[in-house]
Amino acid sequence: MASTTKKIWGLSTFNATIKGITTGIFFFWAIYFASIGFSGLQIGAIFAAQEITSLISILPSGFINDRFKSKDLATIGLIMLAAQFIGISYFHTFPMVMMFAIIGGIGHRLYAISADSIFYKTIEKSQATKRIAVYQSLNYLFIGLGIILSGQVLQLNVPFENLIKWGGGLYLVMAGISQALPRTITTHFDLLKYKSDIFRPKVLFFLAIVFLFSIHFGAEGTSYGLFLKNTLGLENQWVGLYMGTAIFLMGFWAILFSRMLEKIQVKTLLFTGLIFSSIGHILMTHPDPVYSWLFRVFHEAGDAAMFVFFAYGISSMFDKNRIGGNTSIFTFITIIGGTIGSALFGPLGEKFGYNLPFIATGGVIFVAFILALFMNRYILHHPKD
Repeated sequence: MASTTKKIWGLSTFNATIKGITTGIFFFWAIYFASIGFSGLQIGAIFAAQEITSLISILPSGFINDRFKSKDLATIGLIMLAAQFIGISYFHTFPMVMMFAIIGGIGHRLYAISADSIFYKTIEKSQATKRIAVYQSLNYLFIGLGIILSGQVLQLNVPFENLIKWGGGLYLVMAGISQALPRTITTHFDLLKYKSDIFRPKVLFFLAIVFLFSIHFGAEGTSYGLFLKNTLGLENQWVGLYMGTAIFLMGFWAILFSRMLEKIQVKTLLFTGLIFSSIGHILMTHPDPVYSWLFRVFHEAGDAAMFVFFAYGISSMFDKNRIGGNTSIFTFITIIGGTIGSALFGPLGEKFGYNLPFIATGGVIFVAFILALFMNRYILHHPKD
């Protein structure tokens, strides 16, 4: 138990650092691309290209994580992310940025699935909620700090290209450290076993909720920073504080919901997450930045509940020997939703206002809530329920 606890804390801290670097810069991508003259259509295309590349690489990444050592694959993914960041810092033409977005899309997905595979293969099911609390909460705390720090650095008029170079350098350092991550079990590839894992009513319902919920990620990727900067009129420093503090608080929401999950039904967590996320996403378009931020915090509380629900579902429904491949199927559905959101809401936000993508995708999340109400018999349960 003590050994597993140390492994989970080490992995969680490592992964949270990577998340902080990635998201701290990623949330300013759209603002940066607009500043170097890219149109809303081009920005949407860049995000969509990265998502589509991720989409193509997800399933292979998951399956090879069950066949090979996940920490070696994580190292390769981090090197590819370093190449993306360093490349974009030097080349500013649309074709070159697209090329590096594709490289980064593969690298990001390979790393993310490898890290998740290590986590799910290391935890004990009896301790799942406690381990999820550590893994998820550190992610959000570091992501929030990363965004806040990036905003503060940019406010000092540090060129964005320098920030990207620093991020690329940190990826290379972390690639070396990644070899100290826990070793994972491997298994022979058997497609029929993955098929039998997925084609169960509870799993298919789970994936339907994942798809509808993930559409709003595309809206955030293409429109969030631009909404704060162009619609609310915030400077980079305040954009970072707005985003970062809301996500930082998700760390505490994740701990709260993980602990609550030991006492409440899983469906209660799901309903709470969907309602909070939907309402908060719509109302964060309030024109006053303070009220907008408060509703954003409400939305992020819902997102935290959903991420705890997803993590618990994955750890509960799938065999550890095939959890890399099964996690990749979950991620595959997530990226499909995000890609659709990116393709739709990049140009839509530019043409009709950056508040519209949040209102529309808040409505989509509410549709997921209605679906969950009518099909609640397919929601997974605690063994004790």
